[in-house]
Amino acid sequence: MNILRIDSSPLKEASVSRGLLDVLQNKLESQGHEITSKRDLYYDDKVTLGSQDRYMGYFTPADQQSDAQKAAVAGSNELALEFAAADAYIIAAPMYNFGVTAGLKTYIDLISRAGISFNYLPEGPVGLLKDKKAYVVVSTGGTPVGSEVDFVTPYLRTFLGFLGITDVTFIAADLANVNREESIAKATQQIEAL
Repeated sequence: MNILRIDSSPLKEASVSRGLLDVLQNKLESQGHEITSKRDLYYDDKVTLGSQDRYMGYFTPADQQSDAQKAAVAGSNELALEFAAADAYIIAAPMYNFGVTAGLKTYIDLISRAGISFNYLPEGPVGLLKDKKAYVVVSTGGTPVGSEVDFVTPYLRTFLGFLGITDVTFIAADLANVNREESIAKATQQIEAL
């Protein structure tokens, strides 16, 4: 599999989700799969909120875009095409304030592109990224994954499904602020069982 790795924590060495994504990457590579692309969403210059030119450029045919619109959508085009080209994804999704990080939310907006990751049909939107696999490491400080205040897991399942990605495995590293070692050990066991 051609795998895209996506990190979304602003933390580096202290990040639970980054450390567990390393474990998951090693597991998949030991099975003969390859990480062919990486995105570090908090530190990637292409992951930005954008401008009116970018927004308007999304809805303007390429041959009718102004120079400013073309420049504004270039980064989004690159990210969306890279995402669409992958066979599988490993995603680090730490929970911040009950949801995904700002970097991950911005990235989601940038890769959600009609004609690249989904299409509008008369009956509604249809995902174009079928038959792909996603592994999502969800880390939390004090919120149980799957609880009524876990908005990360259902949000990412819905978003990935919108793109056509329905084969999603969630790996929970929750309650790390309660017992960090236990949280990491539990998630590591889930990865080793894959």
